[in-house]
Amino acid sequence: MNGIEYRLREIIRPQDGRSLIVDTSSGLALGALPGLENFEQGVHPALALVDGLVCSPGQLRRFLKLRRDAASLLVRVDWTNTLRGEGFVLPSTDPHRVAILSAQDALELGAVAMVGTFLLGYEEEIEASCMRSMVEWAMGGKAIGMPLIVEVRTTGPHIALPGKAIELGASFALEGGADGIIIPYPGTRSLETIAAFVSVPWLLRPTGLDTATTELKEALGLGATGLFLDHRVFGIAEPATTLTSFKAMLHQPASVG
Repeated sequence: MNGIEYRLREIIRPQDGRSLIVDTSSGLALGALPGLENFEQGVHPALALVDGLVCSPGQLRRFLKLRRDAASLLVRVDWTNTLRGEGFVLPSTDPHRVAILSAQDALELGAVAMVGTFLLGYEEEIEASCMRSMVEWAMGGKAIGMPLIVEVRTTGPHIALPGKAIELGASFALEGGADGIIIPYPGTRSLETIAAFVSVPWLLRPTGLDTATTELKEALGLGATGLFLDHRVFGIAEPATTLTSFKAMLHQPASVG
């Protein structure tokens, strides 16, 4: 077993091949997040419920002494202002994405995996920058056993066929060397297409919490590894209850017989 396979086992349970990951790294672009204004206090209830927690480099440092049964830590290795909507206090007028960490940086921070973004629907310079960074992370990660998880985001203004764009993003991630892929829900037909060609673990980012259960069941039936939730889960009334429900869906207790 090489280093990448070993570290992937930290976030994908070997008993069932499933994973529940929550992303708290959007604060890099958005500042304090709803429910996470006090980051450690807000995140604490989730640590025993999820398999992986994606952090910004600064926030990751706060959790380096977690127990072995708590969530494993992944680190966001890029920054983008495309997360900012029109209602944001500093709305973005010119999309940017910048690599902020290398694979070696992620290793030294104590992360078990890197999470990078592949943006689609923007100018070619943005997509080319994403591909260049992805290849660099993948090559650097393979040299030291650090997995790269690529999150496909089809949020650009030039997307005409969202499902097909997500298919394309998943194929780009695979070609660039991703060890795992996160895809937004693309609809049934595109989901079937993606499941047929993706050869690495893949997780579903649902359209919203209200549709997550239905979309996750569909994805799991096609071989998905698990569920990827963003910071919005911490903004609801009882995040621990919701995470407990998804954990039960993904990790069925072993039968006795």
